Amino acid sequence: MNKEVIKMLKVCGVWKMFLIMLILRSPFDILNSVIKANLMQCFIHMIRQNQKENLWFNVVLFFALSALLFGYNMSIWSTIAVKTTVLLQTKLRKKIYEKILDLSPREMSEESKGDWFTALNNDVDNACAYLTSPLNYMHMVIALVNLVLSSIIMIFLNVELYVIGICCLLPFFFLNVMVISRKITFFKERAKKTLVKYTDWIEVSLKEKSLLSVYDAKEFVYEKIEKQSLNILKENMKAHNRMCICNALYAFSGMLGYLLLLFRGSDIIEEDKTDLAGLTKMTQYRSETVRSVNCIYSSVNNMNASIVGVRRINEIIGGENNG
Repeated sequence: MNKEVIKMLKVCGVWKMFLIMLILRSPFDILNSVIKANLMQCFIHMIRQNQKENLWFNVVLFFALSALLFGYNMSIWSTIAVKTTVLLQTKLRKKIYEKILDLSPREMSEESKGDWFTALNNDVDNACAYLTSPLNYMHMVIALVNLVLSSIIMIFLNVELYVIGICCLLPFFFLNVMVISRKITFFKERAKKTLVKYTDWIEVSLKEKSLLSVYDAKEFVYEKIEKQSLNILKENMKAHNRMCICNALYAFSGMLGYLLLLFRGSDIIEEDKTDLAGLTKMTQYRSETVRSVNCIYSSVNNMNASIVGVRRINEIIGGENNG
């Protein structure tokens, strides 16, 4: 985990609670993968052996196990996860507000009001999004656990098919993470700085109407607001374009690996090294590894965007440690 995030969690006193939530939610994807892969294998075995009368039992079993798994996940989310998120938001806003109240008039004047408004709202939202929002840190950890354990299972089932699948994923993953997505944080930071200027000009337009009319400066202020708004849009679009490139490369690598796995899998079936049910089980685990890598791609991109808020909060609240 990023040091800035650990620092923020410790300052707010929710580090242990977040760690417990992470541990409890981590097994979800891999358990779901095992259930789907093994039941698909059972379905095909029964169809090929003309045991259709047993299919309904396995369908009911599949739904029962899935219901229990999703019920467990929703229970963790609705109790610990929601409580942790709300507590983190509350403590962050409280600490920022206390920091503002402790400032002297001179220190207060050194920062614009836009900075404080952005910190209390946008930065706090980004910091919490980094940890618990969809496709961010928590989902990255869950996907990573699924990727590692699914890979171990695939190695035991068939090393060759696993190597084919992973060789189509890793190069594109490292290209996205190490090259393409690295600029996303830079673009988001520039958008954040521009948002502060935009907020300041909005405040001027709302609070100094009479003064702007006296000096005939309304058009000047409106032009400034429009310019800052367009700059925010441009920086966010640059970050969004990078994310789109990452997703396109992921889709290409996923389809390439799937086709190669099917081509080689048909040869393995002809060589009597496995059957259709075994190959189906492999493709299920393969799809889970692809889905996990996609989740990690998206999470890394979103985390690069959200970490800006964490850094700004740490700059404001300092390094005091409350547990």
